[in-house]
Amino acid sequence: MTRPQIIRDCALVVVVGLLFQLIWAWQLPLPRYMDSYYYTTNGQQIASGAGLTEEIIWQFLDNPTELPTPSHSYWMPLPSLLASVGYLFSDSFRAAQAPFWILSGLLPLLAYSVGLRLGLARWQCLSGALLTAAGGFYAGWLNQPATFAPFAWFGGLCLLMLMQGAEEQKVRYWFLTGLFAGLAHLTRADGLLFLITAVFIILIAHWQTKSRWIQQTAVLIGGYLLVMGGWFIRNWLIWQRPLPVAGTQTIFLTTYDDLFAYGRSFDLNHLLEWGWGNIINSRLDALGLSFQTLFAINGLIFLFPFMVWGWIVMFKNKRNLILPLTIYTIGLYAAMTFVFTFPGQRGGLFHSSIAIWPFCMLLAPVGIEHAVQAIARRLPHWQPERAMRLFTGLFVVTAFIMTAALTFARQEDEDVSTAVYQEMSLQLASDAVVMVGNPPQFHYHTGLQALSIPNEPLPIILEAVEEFDVDYLILDPNTPIPLLPLYKAEQTHSQVHLLQTVGDFQLYELTQ
Repeated sequence: MTRPQIIRDCALVVVVGLLFQLIWAWQLPLPRYMDSYYYTTNGQQIASGAGLTEEIIWQFLDNPTELPTPSHSYWMPLPSLLASVGYLFSDSFRAAQAPFWILSGLLPLLAYSVGLRLGLARWQCLSGALLTAAGGFYAGWLNQPATFAPFAWFGGLCLLMLMQGAEEQKVRYWFLTGLFAGLAHLTRADGLLFLITAVFIILIAHWQTKSRWIQQTAVLIGGYLLVMGGWFIRNWLIWQRPLPVAGTQTIFLTTYDDLFAYGRSFDLNHLLEWGWGNIINSRLDALGLSFQTLFAINGLIFLFPFMVWGWIVMFKNKRNLILPLTIYTIGLYAAMTFVFTFPGQRGGLFHSSIAIWPFCMLLAPVGIEHAVQAIARRLPHWQPERAMRLFTGLFVVTAFIMTAALTFARQEDEDVSTAVYQEMSLQLASDAVVMVGNPPQFHYHTGLQALSIPNEPLPIILEAVEEFDVDYLILDPNTPIPLLPLYKAEQTHSQVHLLQTVGDFQLYELTQ
């Protein structure tokens, strides 16, 4: 490819990417789900000068003691930092969206760059970039404060630099690999897998060529600590450990709802008490869900066989280049299936697999090329060069149509809970503390301090009420199972008084 061709292609994919993502960004006047509300509200906190503190508690595994409390004890801070950049320019959600829209719209450039590094043909680089621009199942989630767009970029850049390092063995690529691994880890806790993948690649290269693995590892970790070192120090000053323990406790959960436990902690004994039968069955269920993610989300259903074919071809022909992606993907799916089973299958794998999305979309045209060549060998009248471009073009159009159908199908009327929260807050004092199903969303719309409802019986919940001086409780149809009798009026308590009902939402006043 000539330089002018590359420039024209990049300009095309940037325009398509930014315009297409603008459509989806405009469909999101508010954060779409709890994670995004969390990053958004913390972006507001940072921009206002409140620093890394938060006015909500959404999980209790790290044993919070008061409000406000140190932020990001479970989720990582980079998405909030990006959102805060937007809030520095304007106090609006659209401003907070802007960094994520830009990252999402420019993501096809990453795919195109990876295609060039893999030595793919121009039409394959361009089609892979356009497939990435379509977004598939990710399109409706990218353009809001969340981990999707930054993790795709930093994870993808880490793998790209790792490809370069594995091929050329130059020190600067190991430093950049560590730098981007650090940024990926600062975005998501499982971003640590990128650093682990890089160490594996270094050790494999040493085994094959006797490379200077000690120097490479030191440079890699140096780049990583340049990003993560400050975060480790901050955590040590607060919790006396480089990383909080809340995330590692999720390894030993026996139900996802226990992520919202209060006054309990989880360890290996807790998991083993559940019994090997339950442990094995839960992992088998997770294995099935993980395959669905690979097939439908990463492979966009109809591109899956071509993606797999392309992966096999590239692994045979350019193993050193494709090995980092392969090791990372295996590690990610294994971790989310067999280790972090419950959070992995409740969105963790969906979020993290965005990092391999551009690569999967590049491998699909490779598979299409070899599929067409295989058919052409049996049908002499076929013109394979023309056919592979024609089919790829049709698949790109199909991907955009499918993305539009998926995204518009998920668009809902304004979230009922937003209006209910705002209505109920009118009769609450400005310093009220509220226990509610979605604390970040409630705080975003009301400005009041909020806590999650623990997945515990009412007497235990009242202990949390006393500890945090909670004034009100809001229940909705997604109420934790232990509180369903109260929600259904099958249980009463002298400290819990029904104050207001709005639709399916109930507001209770709490006395101590």
